[in-house]
Amino acid sequence: MEVSKRALINTLFVLGFTVYGVGFYIGAKESFSTGMIVSVLPFAAIGAIHLLDLAYRGHARGVVNRIYWVSLLCLLSMVSAHWIALYKGFPGYSVLNTALQSLMVLVPFHAALVVRVVNRGVPGFSLARMVLMGLSLLMAVNYLGYLAGFSNLVHSFEGRIALPFMRGLYDAAHLLSIINLMLLFHMREPLRRPVTFSVLSVFYLLNLAVMLSVNSRLSFLMFMLLTVLFLFRAAQARVLFPLSFFTLPLVLSFALLIYEVLTLPVFSTVLDRVSKADVTTFNGRSYLWYGAWEWLVDDRRGLLFGLGYNGQYWVGLLDMVAVQWGVGQPAFIHMHSSSLQVLLAQGLTGLVLMSICLWYAWSRSRRWYMEGHVSAPLFGMVMYLLLIWQLDIFLYGLDFGVLLLSTLLAHLGVDEPPAPAGPAPAAWTGRP
Repeated sequence: MEVSKRALINTLFVLGFTVYGVGFYIGAKESFSTGMIVSVLPFAAIGAIHLLDLAYRGHARGVVNRIYWVSLLCLLSMVSAHWIALYKGFPGYSVLNTALQSLMVLVPFHAALVVRVVNRGVPGFSLARMVLMGLSLLMAVNYLGYLAGFSNLVHSFEGRIALPFMRGLYDAAHLLSIINLMLLFHMREPLRRPVTFSVLSVFYLLNLAVMLSVNSRLSFLMFMLLTVLFLFRAAQARVLFPLSFFTLPLVLSFALLIYEVLTLPVFSTVLDRVSKADVTTFNGRSYLWYGAWEWLVDDRRGLLFGLGYNGQYWVGLLDMVAVQWGVGQPAFIHMHSSSLQVLLAQGLTGLVLMSICLWYAWSRSRRWYMEGHVSAPLFGMVMYLLLIWQLDIFLYGLDFGVLLLSTLLAHLGVDEPPAPAGPAPAAWTGRP
């Protein structure tokens, strides 16, 4: 009975990544609320199964630690921004879709907590394997859907692949970068495991080709930078964590250098849109980022606790940008930066909580990487999240980045069981 329950929960969790993505498609085609209900269903089922099992057993034992509580506070801060926006009258918000958005943030986190609890003490359990399986299945379904003629109904551009079951165009580039960084840990020993190496290499190259077709230049540069760091065994350097908090100002400062790099033959042959004005303003995103700096220097309304979801709308921060971009409603222009979005929506309180959560994720996954732990591939995911959260909205709200980070935090939020008697299991040495 116990084994079947654990297998069912693990299977639902792996499938949950794909259903989460399909929900975005349904939300765009039918209704936003319907899509969110679909997205959250597998994770809600995990919670329901666990609660029924606890009711049958008649007892429960607390196993969470301070990481769980800090992570929960961080997610509740994110949720509170939506309710503040509803109270202020944000366009399109209702009690129903605000409640569903709250569930989209909180339910997968607690489903991942259940996964950790039911696999607590199970020999050979690897969260990294489950995440990689879930993301790979999500990509396989997206590839099949794209070949079948489905397209992304939320965000797409002509001539660029927009996989259908994503929240937007660039989600694919981010997820493919994470998958390929995790695959680096498995693509080893080609002579001893030629079949495995060949299959993973084909999957890696296919992902890379799609990533280039999505044509997210910042994502591609971050992916290449981390690939080099991992191949030269430099990704574990302690300085990279504090340095990652300056990714945005560094990118802005070296905009011309980035343009020169992207115009090198090796990049210009595979990347489109390499014009000087486009690259140096990062397709207009620098206007948003400099606008946030002006708010921080001259305005600072809501600095401590934030202004609510898309807080920039309430202070007219992007009104001129909306005119420049020909967007009729500035309320729906996000900051193209998760860190700035958190600052404006949740204030310094939310930003500090998110920074602490990123520290937990980085420090523990780095330790796994250094020790050759079975979950070491998650370090590649965490390093990518650290860099991209400054440069895109991937780690805010309902995006996949929040799902991935909260999954890891839920895993860390459960105390390890006592070590079994006898010799320790052999370490996994699959470091790239």
